[in-house]
Amino acid sequence: MAAQARVSEFKTTAELEESVDEAIAECGGDPRAAVRTLLVANTHAMAEIAVIEAEMAKLLADVSRGYSRGNWEWLLERAEVPIPYSRG
Repeated sequence: MAAQARVSEFKTTAELEESVDEAIAECGGDPRAAVRTLLVANTHAMAEIAVIEAEMAKLLADVSRGYSRGNWEWLLERAEVPIPYSRG
């Protein structure tokens, strides 16, 4: 799958800079604390995504192909991050 551009929630550089300033302000003006907080939040988010992907893979493995008739495969092929499944 070709790399897809991610859509940013920030429409302008000014919005991004404002969000950066807000994150630093929330951490008492300490940029290292802001980065630390964001890294921890990102780690937790990635762990949640991994759990959801594992659950999705199990669900897909458990669903009968005859029942689903392959109608869901196009969703997996279009996913930004490939979702493992078996065609067997």
